[in-house]
Amino acid sequence: MPNSIKLLCEIQKIDLELDAIDKEEERYRRELESAGKELERIGEEAGALRGEVEALSNEKKDKEDVLRQKREKIEKDKQRLSEITNDRQYKAVTKEITSAEKAARLVSMELDALNEKIEERGKELAEKEKELEDKAGELKALKDGLGDKEAEWERARQDKALRREAVSKELKPHLLKNYERIKSRRGGVGIVNVRDETCLGCYIQIPPQVYIQLRRGPDEIITCPHCHRILYFEDAGQKGEASDTPGVA
Repeated sequence: MPNSIKLLCEIQKIDLELDAIDKEEERYRRELESAGKELERIGEEAGALRGEVEALSNEKKDKEDVLRQKREKIEKDKQRLSEITNDRQYKAVTKEITSAEKAARLVSMELDALNEKIEERGKELAEKEKELEDKAGELKALKDGLGDKEAEWERARQDKALRREAVSKELKPHLLKNYERIKSRRGGVGIVNVRDETCLGCYIQIPPQVYIQLRRGPDEIITCPHCHRILYFEDAGQKGEASDTPGVA
């Protein structure tokens, strides 16, 4: 493999490593943003449940007051019965007691239903608050780790930038410029291997004569006639010089 191709492969490897750092940072920041939005959503749901439980509790209190008043009135009316001597009045009070007892039973049933609903919503709220606590912990961990991550990314970028600069100095300027131009137009991949007469950038078969030239290891740069990436041939037995780098057709 010509030395210029080896150098371009090395630069391509560094560029892909730099791209991987950018993507890792992007994923981390997206995860951080997503966790923040999720925490906000869960918080809103927990708030809605708290409001519902509070409203149900207030409604329960009102009904308990109503029930207490009805029961007090029933007791008073029952006490009055022993003092009534008029049959007509006795029947009227008895009717009032029966009606009040019926209303009290209805309120009592409504209270039972409210208690069930409060218990149900209370369980949902407890689960939602646990989910909120977990998500808050996850977000805090992501925020706490961001500083270390940023320092790690910066160190890696600096190291790779220095290595790229050193390798670039060994290349002829026009070759590096040509590679960078192709890379910018082809999804960040400017040089690819050829295997079985197929460009591993666009996966289209190259002309036989081009493949033969590549196998001979020419000094000049050969590009794919389809995707225009720089081509090189690496025997399956060769190791350590360059690796396959599939591109984007």
